[in-house]
Amino acid sequence: MKKSIITLGIFLLGFINFALAQGNYYVIINQDTVSVNMNQTVQYKTTSGEHLTLKIAQPNVLTYSDDMVSFSHDKTFSVSNSEIDEGIDQCMIMSSTGNGFMVQKYRTINPSSLTQLMLNEITKESINYGYEKSESEFKKQLKSGQTIEGIQATLTYKGDKEVYTVATYGKKDEGIIVVTMLLNEDYPKDKEIIDLFLETLELKNL
Repeated sequence: MKKSIITLGIFLLGFINFALAQGNYYVIINQDTVSVNMNQTVQYKTTSGEHLTLKIAQPNVLTYSDDMVSFSHDKTFSVSNSEIDEGIDQCMIMSSTGNGFMVQKYRTINPSSLTQLMLNEITKESINYGYEKSESEFKKQLKSGQTIEGIQATLTYKGDKEVYTVATYGKKDEGIIVVTMLLNEDYPKDKEIIDLFLETLELKNL
């Protein structure tokens, strides 16, 4: 979810909407469309002769929100959404290094019993390659008050380390699975992305 901030040089009269198309933003003032790039300042003259200074800026941290979850993320990453199956949706942020997180949202079943199954699925390739796995209990109270519980797995192989976390929260016929993946510790910014996600994750109507 993108947030935009408009700086107006003088009082802005009329109705303003924002839309994103082909990487450019459009400011609509009284049905007059002005094309603006991010962080670009443009001048606009109203029909009454007033001069406006328009600028669209984006904060460093954005908020993703839907009907089940919300969380904060760095503006350099976009949230991808997909439908896994009927009644199962997924939102995800993944860096080019393979580090990231995802939330699977279940609308017809309680996914709390799927923790080990999910962990086995996302680690099987590394295990088959020769990584050794150790598991520990994971528990995290969310900003919204609920507690997600699950397993954190640490995989090691010849000095390399991968850390996976799978945690769930469920109620009758609904719930979520949270997965984090830290496959390369050489990128501390990626760990910050995961930490920010866990610290700001909120569940709605659950």
